[in-house]
Amino acid sequence: MPKTEKTARGLGKLAKKPTAAATKTTDAASARKALPRHSFETRQKALLIFKNGGSYKSCAKTLNIPIYTARDWHRSFLIGTFRAEHGARQQSYTPEQKAEVLRLRREEGKSYNAISQLTKVNRATVLQWIHKDNAERAEAARVQAGETAPVEFDVEDSGVMTPSAENNQQTPTA
Repeated sequence: MPKTEKTARGLGKLAKKPTAAATKTTDAASARKALPRHSFETRQKALLIFKNGGSYKSCAKTLNIPIYTARDWHRSFLIGTFRAEHGARQQSYTPEQKAEVLRLRREEGKSYNAISQLTKVNRATVLQWIHKDNAERAEAARVQAGETAPVEFDVEDSGVMTPSAENNQQTPTA
C-alpha cells in the first residue's frame, strides 16, 4: 500500500518519489544560491551606465549579468533606491588581512577565536576564509595527484546515501 502524506487540510495525498527532473531543479536552485552576489564594483559600473542614459539591456550585455538583475537595478535607480556602495554596517577586508588570517592558522595553528581577536576580523569570516582555503588546497592536491572527480551522492527517501548515476562511472585504467 502506498504511503500517504497529510496536507494542510488534513486530507491524505499519495506520497511521490522525487523525479529526476525535480532533483535537477533542486540542484540548479542550490547552485544558483551558491553563486556569489554581484560585487559593488559591478553595481557601480551599472550606476554609471544608468546615469549616462543606458538601458538595462545594454547594462546586462556590457557587464555580463542576467537581464533580470539589470532590469531590477534599473527600476531601483529610477525610483532612487539603487545602492552602489557598501552599507554602513558592511565590513570589507583587505587581501592582506585575509592573508594574515590564513597565515596565522596554517603556520602558527591559532584557534579561530584567537585569530579573530588578533586581526579584528569577525570570527565567522575567519572560519569561512579558512574552510574555503582548506577546500581549495585539497582540490589542488587532488588534481595534482591526478585523481578523478569525487563521487556525488543522492539521498533517498529512506535517508540512505547512494552514489548518483552520472558521477559513479568508473574510469578505465591502463
